[in-house]
Amino acid sequence: MDGVWWPYHRLGAGTAVLWLTGGLRRAALASRFLEGLAAHHAVIAPDYVPVGTVAEFMAAFDAILEAESINTVALVGQSYGGMLAQAYLAHRPGAIDRLILSSTGPADYARGWLALEDLLVFLAEVLPEKLLKKVVASGLVLLTRQLPAVQRRQMADLLRTTVRERLSRADVVSHFAVAADLIRYQIVTPAAFAGWSGRIIVLAAENDPTQSSKDIQRYERLFGRGPEVIGLGQLGHAAALTDPCAYLDLVERALR
Repeated sequence: MDGVWWPYHRLGAGTAVLWLTGGLRRAALASRFLEGLAAHHAVIAPDYVPVGTVAEFMAAFDAILEAESINTVALVGQSYGGMLAQAYLAHRPGAIDRLILSSTGPADYARGWLALEDLLVFLAEVLPEKLLKKVVASGLVLLTRQLPAVQRRQMADLLRTTVRERLSRADVVSHFAVAADLIRYQIVTPAAFAGWSGRIIVLAAENDPTQSSKDIQRYERLFGRGPEVIGLGQLGHAAALTDPCAYLDLVERALR
C-alpha cells in the first residue's frame, strides 16, 4: 500500500474471518488459536504496520481482502483490534456480516480523550526507547493482574519480551496516533452504523479490567440495538494467548 508492505497470515478454508489482533501488533502470537480457528474457516490475520492514520489501516484491510478475493467476512477484533474493527465496519459495512468484539469496548470515544492520546504520541516520540518500552510493557502487564499466579507470570514474561524484541518506537507511536486519529475525526458514531443490520457479538470476561458493566448500554446507543453477549468467565484480557482452546470454543460459538 503506497509503497508500504503489510504482512498478513492466511490460514485454512471455509467462511472468511478477518482477525484483528491486539496491541502487541503481531498476529502470530496467537498462532495456536488461529490454527484451531482455521480448521473450519479461512482466517486472515494482519500484522500492524506503524502508520499514523485510521485511513491507512482501512486501505490495507481493503487491499488484503481484495488480494484474497474475499467480499464478505466475519470481523473479529481483540482488544486494540476491537477499536480497529469498529472503524473498519464504519468504513465498509457492506463487507461485514457480523462483528465480534473481544476484550475491548465501544470506540465512540469522546473528544476529551484526544488531548491524552496526543500527549501519549508525544511521549512515545521523545522518551528514550528503552524507557519507553519498559513503560509500555508495564502498562500491558497490569492487564494480567487478575489471572492465576502461574498464568500471570507467563503472560508478563511474554509481554515484556514481545515489547522489547518485536516492537519498535514507531509501533508505539502508531498505536497512540491511530487512536488519536479515530477520536479527532469521530469515525465511530451511531450514524456510521445506522444502515448496518449484521450481528454484534461481545465476548466479555469477568476479570478483564478493560471492560465495564456500562459497555452494553453504550453498544446499544452506538448500534441502535443490544449485542449478543458471550461470557469468557475468568479467561482474562488475552484469552487467545492464555487459554487458546477454551477461547476457540467461544469464538466458534460466536461464528455459528
